[in-house]
Amino acid sequence: MTVKSAKSSLQFGLFLCVFIVTLMVGGISVRAAAPNLQVKSAIAVDAQTGQVLYQKNDQQPLPIASMTKLLSTYIVLNEIKAGRMHWNQRVTVSPEIAKMSRNKDLTNVPLSANRKYTVRDLFQASLISSANGAISALGNAVAGNPHRFIDKMRATAKQLHLTSAHLITASGVTNGQAGKLGYSTLAKNDENTMSARDVARLSQIILKQYPEILQTTRLSKSWFDKGHSDETRMNTWNLMLKGQSQADAHLPVDGLKTGTSKAAGGNFAGTVDRNGHRIITIVMHAQNKKTGDPARFVQTRHLMNWVYANYRPVTLNAQTYQLSNVKVPMGKSTTAETTVAAPTTIWLGKQQSKDQLSSKVVIDAEHRQKGGLKAPLAANTQVGHVQLMLACRPISQLNDNGTLKLPIKTIYSIKEANWIVRTWRNFVSLF
Repeated sequence: MTVKSAKSSLQFGLFLCVFIVTLMVGGISVRAAAPNLQVKSAIAVDAQTGQVLYQKNDQQPLPIASMTKLLSTYIVLNEIKAGRMHWNQRVTVSPEIAKMSRNKDLTNVPLSANRKYTVRDLFQASLISSANGAISALGNAVAGNPHRFIDKMRATAKQLHLTSAHLITASGVTNGQAGKLGYSTLAKNDENTMSARDVARLSQIILKQYPEILQTTRLSKSWFDKGHSDETRMNTWNLMLKGQSQADAHLPVDGLKTGTSKAAGGNFAGTVDRNGHRIITIVMHAQNKKTGDPARFVQTRHLMNWVYANYRPVTLNAQTYQLSNVKVPMGKSTTAETTVAAPTTIWLGKQQSKDQLSSKVVIDAEHRQKGGLKAPLAANTQVGHVQLMLACRPISQLNDNGTLKLPIKTIYSIKEANWIVRTWRNFVSLF
């Protein structure tokens, strides 16, 4: 796209924005008012693109309690993928972790000191029953001791750009509750914190890289150490799963993780796939007056229902979304047609139209020359990305710059003009 055409597009875009704003002066809204959730912080995003659909105080770091286990289990899944750990590997439990696992004030599955349990059993206990001892044992298996695992958690958080993360325990318990697994130099009430936005970012990364985690998080009941001395019937804390008290037939929730502490209140990282369109919701510091308080799930249900009621998913692909004004200065044809690199869902307000989308193409350096795309190029070559705006506003996304960016590819092959034409165009460009 040339500077001249970009300027023309910008001028037209500004005119269109003024026109749309003029139409909306009378108070017409593209969607209903956002719900007034009874939580300190919340966010809802599309699981594929990270498009932000709702946000409330989503960048404030708050205690996350057992939502911490999303990061801990992500590291375990990385270790398994790398071949440094395997599902049937047996992990020895230290006396300190065994003691923690039998603390009735914490969510746990009882473990025995010096006994060995499979990685699979400990992994499932960590996510289904939110077992603090189980995830601590896995942390030791990964890194050798609790503090080295926390170092790994911090490094992983930095790598994933979870900039709000403050981490001191593998499980999400306070430093004091961790006992000898904690830090003598920190206050006993110190605990893990993160923003709702970063928890959503982490959840999206996990679902993209390891969608099989849902095979565990969708389980409402399971057995731990079946047939052995520590056999335990595990029950989920996620009351929105099928068959649980807060389940909704219209919201087939299948994950991800609850979190509860005195400072955190009731937290819930939820995810639901309805008609093939998955969203992630995070609610933090909902009411939690007693064990089993459903407030976090009530607020999550309000948020999920609001998203599906006020947005509609639209699929962009080669048939529905084409960018035909990308310049190819030295191509046989001087323009090329591009589209999104893979079919992608974006969410529009129920009263919004795809015609209100505006696009800014940015070509990757390796495919760029002065004035546009290099030629030749094969069909289906990823050449850059497009930044999207809707009704003159950037579409917010869970990435570093906060604007929805989608990779784009060529639809057809692009042939290079012959050397005579190229020479002439170069000559003309001098003037």
